[in-house]
Amino acid sequence: MYIYLLPLSNTPKNLPSSSSTAEEDEPEVMIPTPTHDGGLEHTAARFLPPATWLRLARASRIVLFPPQFFLMYLLSPFLCPSGDVGKEAPVPDAATLQKQRDQVLKFVEEGKWGEKCISPTVLGGKKREDGRVVLGLDKPGAEAEAEGRKGDMERVVLVDFKKEGPRRVEVGLRKEVLAEGRDSKL
Repeated sequence: MYIYLLPLSNTPKNLPSSSSTAEEDEPEVMIPTPTHDGGLEHTAARFLPPATWLRLARASRIVLFPPQFFLMYLLSPFLCPSGDVGKEAPVPDAATLQKQRDQVLKFVEEGKWGEKCISPTVLGGKKREDGRVVLGLDKPGAEAEAEGRKGDMERVVLVDFKKEGPRRVEVGLRKEVLAEGRDSKL
């Protein structure tokens, strides 16, 4: 999965004339119209904050596979317009959007997320009592492991794989989720 930040605005094609107003001097903000890909991978496209996608997935209104859910989970604290992950708000102004982008880039850089590769693997080999499996995120996959790349050692994803797609997806701290599983077997 990749993160791509759309441009906040386009630079003006013509320099402003001395008679133009301040509003005319502002660069035009271009938000592309999302489109689907002809049904190859998705049938609709919408721009929504990560927290909204997570809420829709938790309500089983959409399918987010564990990698997409995990990425949205990581990004939602930074890209929630209202600062409250559970609430929706109008699109923030350009300065707020830039601040959010800077926070995302700092998170990616400091956490070395650009270097991580994750190949989810089922931990424990069987379902938990709640019907979900625990996916470890620490393995980078054979092709990336040879390059010395690593996954995420701190988190796991819990998921119930159903015919219609993954359900009840949740991200948790590895040590807590695994301890929870051991406690329930006692």
